[in-house]
Amino acid sequence: MAEDDHRVIVSIADDNLDRIGAVVATLRSAGLRVQDVQDVIGTVTGWVHDDALGSLKDVPGVVDVEFDRGYQLPPGDGPQ
Repeated sequence: MAEDDHRVIVSIADDNLDRIGAVVATLRSAGLRVQDVQDVIGTVTGWVHDDALGSLKDVPGVVDVEFDRGYQLPPGDGPQ
């Protein structure tokens, strides 16, 4: 991934879950490289370049686009 690429989570409006495939296709056209689609809960994860980030928010059916803030859990045998 390039430095200008960001992992994002896209939230789909509840009233668009029945057409999530079409929303995902439009997100791809807008520049999202889709990694995973969770159609039951209405989220899509993927990668997007800085230049295309704003256009994802304009896709009909999209409620929110946020950066995926990764985290690392400590090992199971480490201090809690």
